[in-house]
Amino acid sequence: MPRRLVNPLAADGPSPPAAFPSVRHWRATLALSVLLLATLPATARDLAEGMALCQAIAQDQVRLACFDSLAAPDAIARFSGKGGSITPRFEIAAPSRLNFTSKDVVMVIYLLDEAGSVVQNLHRAGAGDGTFLIERAGTYSVQVNATGAWEIEILPEAGG
Repeated sequence: MPRRLVNPLAADGPSPPAAFPSVRHWRATLALSVLLLATLPATARDLAEGMALCQAIAQDQVRLACFDSLAAPDAIARFSGKGGSITPRFEIAAPSRLNFTSKDVVMVIYLLDEAGSVVQNLHRAGAGDGTFLIERAGTYSVQVNATGAWEIEILPEAGG
C-alpha cells in the first residue's frame, strides 16, 4: 500500500499523542520543533557530519577516539578501555594536561614519544584520578596497564 505524505498542520493530519491537551497545542509544538530543526546552528550540522565520519572508521580504538572528540570538543584526545592498551597517536602543539582515571586497583601509564620511548611513567594505586603536564609539543601515545577500566583525556593547558 503506498504511503501518503501528510501535512501535520493540516486539518486532516495525524492524530496528536494523548499527552497533548489539544490538537492546537500539538500542532504548535510540532511546528516549533520543525522550525528549530530547520534553524540548527552550523555546529549541530557539523556534529552530524562528524558522527558520520566517526562511524565509518573501521578500527575500534580510533573510532572511539573520534566519537570522544565530538563529545568533548576542547579535548585534544580522549581514550577509555579496560586492562592493557596502547592509544592511537595524538599531537599537541603547546603544553597540555594528561588527566587519567582508574576505576580499579592498579593503573600504570607510560607516556610515549613518537619513537615509542618512555617520556614519563605514571601510576595510580586504587580507584581515582591523576594528572600530568606534558610540557613539550610533539606526537605522543599512551601505554596503559590496568587491572580494570580506565579513562584518559588530553586537554590544552589553561594559559598554555
